[in-house]
Amino acid sequence: MELVLTGVLAVGAPAAPLTKAEMKRALLADKDLGKGVAILTMDLDGAFLSAFRVDEARCMDALNSYDSVFGGRRPSAWFFGEVSGLQQVFTGGPATIKQLKTAASKVAVSCDGQVGFRRGSEFKKKKVANLGDATYAFEVTFDSARFPGADTNTYVSEFVVVAYKSSVVVYQGLTGTKSTWPTTVKNAKKAVAKVKKVYARRG
Repeated sequence: MELVLTGVLAVGAPAAPLTKAEMKRALLADKDLGKGVAILTMDLDGAFLSAFRVDEARCMDALNSYDSVFGGRRPSAWFFGEVSGLQQVFTGGPATIKQLKTAASKVAVSCDGQVGFRRGSEFKKKKVANLGDATYAFEVTFDSARFPGADTNTYVSEFVVVAYKSSVVVYQGLTGTKSTWPTTVKNAKKAVAKVKKVYARRG
């Protein structure tokens, strides 16, 4: 997993947190990802990193910290078809945004190259240009069966976490063993663009 922190804090008074209506407008829709992709908007908990147990204490602490601040059911865009994954938008005051950024950076710093002893998990850094005020990128490869007794398949969950003003956008691309990182980055940019548009509408 990789931390890429190339942005700077915004100058001036901090932006107010997003309203519930603004958060819903910030979610990706069918038209954003094109044909061959269906999107369902529902309340989901997208935090699952602590399920991948690792022996290295700093990494395990980072995974627990990530799930503690990014966990909980919230409006989410769950998409599947030619592209699969999940997008969520978090918001809050400066203290909350700092907490979310710290949790993402801890995973990036502490877990790169770590291998878990549950579900064949492995963490890896990823590179991405800064898309907001700060950007973090990483992936986890893991084994999973669709249901008990089914054959196990290997999946890759690619994370792009972007802080922008009073929000943090999390885009998770889910793929098979073949990397789709360029697609993940492209769609993460679309997700961030929608959030920026929401702020722009405030005037």
